[in-house]
Amino acid sequence: MTNPIAAACRSCRKGSMQPIERMQTYAPPGTDGVVITQLAARCDQCGKETVLPSQMDENLRRRAARKAHYGLYLLGEEIFAFRRKYGLTQQAASRLFGKGIIAFSRYESEKSYPDESTTKLIRAAMRHPALLKELADESGVEIPLWEARCADEREREQVSLATSRRPKTSLPRPTVQFLELMEQRTGPLRSAKASNIGATKANRRQKAPAAR
Repeated sequence: MTNPIAAACRSCRKGSMQPIERMQTYAPPGTDGVVITQLAARCDQCGKETVLPSQMDENLRRRAARKAHYGLYLLGEEIFAFRRKYGLTQQAASRLFGKGIIAFSRYESEKSYPDESTTKLIRAAMRHPALLKELADESGVEIPLWEARCADEREREQVSLATSRRPKTSLPRPTVQFLELMEQRTGPLRSAKASNIGATKANRRQKAPAAR
């Protein structure tokens, strides 16, 4: 449980919002249910419940963490983001993938889940936009943001190409100057060390007893 939330109730303007937790259960196929805890707040005077802005990031993190239990299946948020990316309505997306008119509404709220073949098809369309366009053309569905997404892809390709063609740059002049300076400073030091080592060896030879 989080610390008490010092926020006034916007409904009754008398009480203060106290932290509570709500349990949410999702039931993707092949699981016994995935339960997550979501943060919320309740007014200690009128009982009004809401989710505060300070709790939203943590709730999103907890919702995203349930992905580990879904295997092949997609989160409702993933399906929602994919549909919105291309400007499709829920009805248009349902028609495009050959499903009933409210199918995507149920997929996104996770009241039901697409079957395995539909899930694989949606995943393939996510990875390969050309497949999405082909399905749309076959279904007579317009993709409102198709040109915008194509422009985004062309821009990414141009940036990638420009980066790959960029010549390797030499060391900046200040860096070269620094290395030259260090070489000048350490060169005599290395020579002095070598001289000292040679002198030490000569002294040892002179002090050693002559062989009999």
